[in-house]
Amino acid sequence: MAGVRISAAQRAYRARRIGVTFGRVYLGIRAHRFLARRLRPRDMPERWRRFHRQSARTIYDTAIELQGLILKGCQFLGSRADVLPREYVEVLARLQDRVPPRPFPVVKATVERELGADLAQVFRSFSTTPVASASLAQVHAAELHDGERVAVKVQYPEIETLVRSDLANVRTLFRAVGLLESDFDLMPLVDELAEQMPRELNFVNEGHNAEAIGRRFKDREDVAVPRIHWEFTTRRVLVMEYVDGIKITDLAGLRDAGLDPARVSQLLVEAYCEQVLHHGFFHADPHPGNLLVQRRPSGEPRLVFLDFGLAKELPPRFRQGAVDFAAALLRGEPDAMAEALLELGFETRDGRPEALGEIARFILDIGQRFRHGVRLDSDFGERFGREIPDRIRENPIVRIPTHLVLLGRVIGLLSGVNRSLGARIDLARTIFPYVMGVRRSD
Repeated sequence: MAGVRISAAQRAYRARRIGVTFGRVYLGIRAHRFLARRLRPRDMPERWRRFHRQSARTIYDTAIELQGLILKGCQFLGSRADVLPREYVEVLARLQDRVPPRPFPVVKATVERELGADLAQVFRSFSTTPVASASLAQVHAAELHDGERVAVKVQYPEIETLVRSDLANVRTLFRAVGLLESDFDLMPLVDELAEQMPRELNFVNEGHNAEAIGRRFKDREDVAVPRIHWEFTTRRVLVMEYVDGIKITDLAGLRDAGLDPARVSQLLVEAYCEQVLHHGFFHADPHPGNLLVQRRPSGEPRLVFLDFGLAKELPPRFRQGAVDFAAALLRGEPDAMAEALLELGFETRDGRPEALGEIARFILDIGQRFRHGVRLDSDFGERFGREIPDRIRENPIVRIPTHLVLLGRVIGLLSGVNRSLGARIDLARTIFPYVMGVRRSD
């Protein structure tokens, strides 16, 4: 069934709003470049920082107003520290928590249209207030007629049409900018969004992602994934088991439940090591709203994953590339590390690994501390997350593959969660068994 139509006037307004916003940012960039090259004021770095922060706020306001793809795209850009200055990343990252819900009558109409039945025929009860709202959908608690509690994820009715319209507008705008600025190519970002959005808009795909991750963790008591109710799931409505738990960053809640935040943090990192280095398929959106914690009968924590719209399968040779990179890192060989980065999917203008040498040497510098028990604390995470993207932007890299972009985002999100938990993870000791192909037993 096609999405809800939007009027020509709405499309024109959105196109104009997008064009004006990004046009102002682009002209500001040109003006600041002129100042830097011709007048060379001594406070130019501070001028750039002020401009970037103001521009980011302008884009943020536009995203909040327009929502749809623009909001989702700006959330995505908020994770791209390899492409954008950190001022944009810091401001746009806040968009995760600023999505107003749709009125209940809109939700009710969508569910009834998708399931072909009145709400009361499918559900014994259905909460009118959402438990969560995001850029593409919102989630309501409900109860089936057999008494089972479920979570119902409902896609906004106009979102598919908005995504198509906005994507065309953004593609046209960025293509025009690319013609004027050969070194300012944002088309790869548009291509990534165009590839990613159809999957996120198809809740059947999300259900399959949930089951795929659930199967891979089926033998572990300390990781859980909600069960999907396929009989009530369509492309725009997803019904799954309702799972109670403590939000992973609720430090007081974890302690009140008798759970050790450090153990929760260790479990989270181990679960991602297993997904990335053993399964080759991972949940790519581990922000705190998608991670719950339960107390097991043993008193140990159980990690619950939610929201599987963004999941990624890694290339077949990824693990081998990771092993080669880790081996070169342990040997202290930056040239071999650069070769492994190419194997992992980094692309350079001339196809030679030498262009990745500086990044490899920087990682080696950090890696030297592995032997002294480097830990995933706030200082390490912030330095790694700040300096690696800076060096990538300064080097002649054409493109970082999507799976590595998503992995970088996951590392950033995990670092933030661990910082909230006050944890210090021994990264070398945690990662090494998975790189070597040895799984931890529960």
